[in-house]
Amino acid sequence: MPKLIIFAACEKVIIDRAQIPSLIGIFQGLNIQLTGEPMPEKAVTPMRWAIFTCWQHDPEEKGTEFTQYMEVVTPSGEYFIKGETKFKVTEDNDLQGKIVYDLNSIPVHEEGFFTVRVWYDGAPESKAEYKFFLKHLPFVPDVQTPSSILVS
Repeated sequence: MPKLIIFAACEKVIIDRAQIPSLIGIFQGLNIQLTGEPMPEKAVTPMRWAIFTCWQHDPEEKGTEFTQYMEVVTPSGEYFIKGETKFKVTEDNDLQGKIVYDLNSIPVHEEGFFTVRVWYDGAPESKAEYKFFLKHLPFVPDVQTPSSILVS
């Protein structure tokens, strides 16, 4: 059965022609600069980011299709997004299933740990979690870009 060997949330994933992935800006935490205005109850800000997984396969799994499930959960336990993607090994020289979820926004209305979970169909023991912390920075009147997102 596939084994999860890489799993991260990051700013961007680039996969070149040789199918080699590069992960840019792996998330450890996000800082959101507050504006001084009340935060809307379910505030979401536009932000490009990605979730990357890489599954190692055994040679006998070549051609077998699997479904990966993914969910992003907010600090209060609400689901932000859920997804599923089919994957299989088709190349003799690459026994890795690589999946990228590109996202265009993130909820910013609450501080705390976001949890990203992935697993594949029929294998609850394959479920893995990745956590990163979203922090609200206090309002500073002289900050020029009050809605900036700082990745750290």
